[in-house]
Amino acid sequence: MTKKAEKKAPKVLGPMLGTDQLVEGGLPRTKKKVAIVGFAPSSMLDARTVFDDPDMEVWGLNQLYLPFPLMAERADRWFQIHHTHDYDAAVRDHKHGDWLGEWSKQTGKPIYMQHNMPDIPSSIAYPVDYICGKYGRYFTNSISWMIITAIEDGFEEMFIYGVDMAQDSEYESQRPSCEYFIGLARGMGIKVYVPDKSDLLKTLWLYPFEPESPMWVKCESRRKELQQRANEMGANEQALRDNRNQVVGAIENMNYVQKAWGNTRRDAGLIKG
Repeated sequence: MTKKAEKKAPKVLGPMLGTDQLVEGGLPRTKKKVAIVGFAPSSMLDARTVFDDPDMEVWGLNQLYLPFPLMAERADRWFQIHHTHDYDAAVRDHKHGDWLGEWSKQTGKPIYMQHNMPDIPSSIAYPVDYICGKYGRYFTNSISWMIITAIEDGFEEMFIYGVDMAQDSEYESQRPSCEYFIGLARGMGIKVYVPDKSDLLKTLWLYPFEPESPMWVKCESRRKELQQRANEMGANEQALRDNRNQVVGAIENMNYVQKAWGNTRRDAGLIKG
C-alpha cells in the first residue's frame, strides 16, 4: 500500500477501530471469534449459547436491546448506521438516541454510526468510503456492513444469529448481499456458522443432482395437500353461500307474503293497529 493510500484508510487497531481516541483507549481486537446478532426470532436467542465463550466478541445493532435485553449487557460493539432522522422516528423505540448515549457513556464500547456524535462519546464514523473502495458497493442491509467489518478486523470465526432475510418479507431483496459477503468471508478462509433455523444459504435441492430430493418431494407433497384442502374449503364455502342465499330468498318471500296478506287482514279488521 502506498503512503497516499495509507492516509485514506482508517487508522486501525483491528482495522475498524478507527479513531485516535479509541486507539489510545486500548481497544485492539484480542479475540478470534465474533457473533453477529440480528432480529429474526428463529435463531436470535440462540446467540446466548456463545455468550460465555471468553474468545467471542458479540455485536448488536439498532434497537436489538428491546427484544433481547441481554444484548445490552453482553455486546462488545454496537451498530447504528442509519441516519439520525430514521432512528429518531423508529417505531421500536422513539428514545433510541438517548439509549445509544447512555450505553456509550456507561460501557465506553464502540458504536458505529454515520457520523461521530458529541452526545455519544464512543461513536465512530463508519469509514464507508474506505470499505466501498476496497469491497465494492453491494451493501443492502446493516448485517452486510457488520460482516465486512468482521472480515476487515481479521476474525477467524464468525457466528450469525437472528438473520433470516426470509422470502415474502421486506428483507427478501436484502438477502443476496448477506450471502455474498458470507461467501467472501468463507473464500478468505474465515469459518462462518449459520444456524439451521436461518433461511440464509439454504436450498431445497441440489441442482442438478437432486431433481427429486427428499425435502423437495416433501414440500411439494405438502403444498399439493394444502392446495386440495383449500379447494375443498372453497367448494364448501360456495355451497354454504348458495344455501344461505336460498334461505335469504325464502325469508324475503315470506316477508312479501306477510306484507301482502297482512294488509288484506288489516283491511278486513282482523288485525288491529
